[in-house]
Amino acid sequence: MRLQLHSGLLALSLIAAGALGGCATLSEGQCRTADWHQLGRQDGSNGLDRARLYKHQEACAEYGIRPLPERYYAGREAGLQRYCTPRRGFEEGREGRSYRGVCPLKLEPAFLAAYRQGEAIHDVESDIDDIEHDIDRHRHRLDQDDLERDQRRALRRSLRDLHRELRYRDRERVRLYRRTAYE
Repeated sequence: MRLQLHSGLLALSLIAAGALGGCATLSEGQCRTADWHQLGRQDGSNGLDRARLYKHQEACAEYGIRPLPERYYAGREAGLQRYCTPRRGFEEGREGRSYRGVCPLKLEPAFLAAYRQGEAIHDVESDIDDIEHDIDRHRHRLDQDDLERDQRRALRRSLRDLHRELRYRDRERVRLYRRTAYE
């Protein structure tokens, strides 16, 4: 029993690594030991589209192994039930990941609403990062001795504007987080 459990965990780890890795989605060993239902479930849970099976098929074809589409797609549908939730939509948007249009029609509206909330937060946080970078650059420039008085004054004015924009974006971020139930 212990060996069987260990083998199952190893197979799952290999499948997960293959699903996320390079050009070939699966190695020869993964193709030979694949649980196509579990692989479909994993791909669905990661929001991968139906065409992912064709990538697996290409990877396994050179070893003479054919996937089991019915098992894969049944697993993928189960995985999509886990992926296509509002919480996951929010996380995907917040992390700046793209949505591949994989959710079933009945789950997609709630997923997309939450995805857009997360995406708005991601965009504001990206803006904040850019502004903070500009502030650091301006401060570094102000520390240099080769600036003329007018240049120094213009940099200080620009720095004030950047700080104002930073405060605005930070308030926007707080407002967006308050509107969501996912954090």
